[in-house]
Amino acid sequence: MARKIKCIIVDDEPLAQSVLVKHADQIEQLEVVAVCANAVEAFGHLQDKNIDVVFLDIKMPKINGMELLESLDTLPLVVFTTAYREFAIRAFELDAIDYLLKPISLGRFMKTISKVNRYLMGTDSVGNEGNEKKESQTGKIPNDSGILYIKSNRKILKLDLNDINYLESLNDKVIIHTCGGNQISTTQRIGYLAEKLPKKQFLRIHRSFIVAVDKVVAFNSIMVEINGKELSIGRNYRSHALETLQIHSDQ
Repeated sequence: MARKIKCIIVDDEPLAQSVLVKHADQIEQLEVVAVCANAVEAFGHLQDKNIDVVFLDIKMPKINGMELLESLDTLPLVVFTTAYREFAIRAFELDAIDYLLKPISLGRFMKTISKVNRYLMGTDSVGNEGNEKKESQTGKIPNDSGILYIKSNRKILKLDLNDINYLESLNDKVIIHTCGGNQISTTQRIGYLAEKLPKKQFLRIHRSFIVAVDKVVAFNSIMVEINGKELSIGRNYRSHALETLQIHSDQ
């Protein structure tokens, strides 16, 4: 039996909550872990790495759905559920995998779950809109070995992984610092990019930094040095980062 797809529903409207719960109950593979009435309540559940997908309303009191999404480093797959069409472009810039307009039919909901299942099975990739210039005819950005495709200035850029020194999360963007001294900006979140980068080659050392391990010229318990730049090692990342860097330095 296939494992359950665990989800949470975040919506301040009881009727919208009940519709999504009813639809979810029709799909045996889907398990609703929590139903949240606001973003603050959802925040705690989103710390659970076992959550696969969140159905997220946009217009909610205090903190809206997009603000919640932007506040998180790592998160599950995101499906926006809303009565408003005008947020669609921004939603996909935030790498949402789908955008459901209320009222949501069971058929449309099932189509979304099929897409979620493809992502979780690794047969599709998040954030690949069909209108980007360098996508294949299937609408997917190629995932060649040694290559990272990123969205920057309304284009898809192809980066050689060997040309990357480190990635820096800065405000609402990520800056990719290259060996040639270029700085490439993207609105894709650092948590999403961390999942795309090969773990043997790149290391998350801080909520704001991912480094190319072979570009590290020096390190201690609180920082790494790359190309004359000292980058802090975050407390929550320190143990794994130091272990990885030590192993690499011993090779």
